[in-house]
Amino acid sequence: MIDKYSKYRELISRIDSAIEDGFYLEATWIAYAILEDRLVSALKESGGGPSIRMLGPKIGKIKSRQTSSLKMRQAFFGDMIQRLSDWAKKRNALMHALADERLDVPAIDAESESVALEGRELAREFSAACKRFKKLNAK
Repeated sequence: MIDKYSKYRELISRIDSAIEDGFYLEATWIAYAILEDRLVSALKESGGGPSIRMLGPKIGKIKSRQTSSLKMRQAFFGDMIQRLSDWAKKRNALMHALADERLDVPAIDAESESVALEGRELAREFSAACKRFKKLNAK
């Protein structure tokens, strides 16, 4: 079994390769998987609770816990959580637009590149924030 750090390093490398090769939807999907996993980790580390299925409600729970936890504010600082929420909405809109008539293929390509690039940065940033949060909680 591969350790979490090695797996994340491999997944980030795959995001980089997918973006480099123009496979933006693949990069977005991997970023989504990383972010989903890190949100679950942050929720467990901040007190657990019942399982939450969707990304949006997980982000909402992090936001609400952040207001009452100095350590969460220190780890997940600035507008990171809001940017994550905004990205999730863009990603959802893109996924729903793939098969309908709202966007033509060039527009989907442009939007998918933007969402992939932003997702890559958020995956890196949020993973680092989760690591900070665990270290703060260990003190």
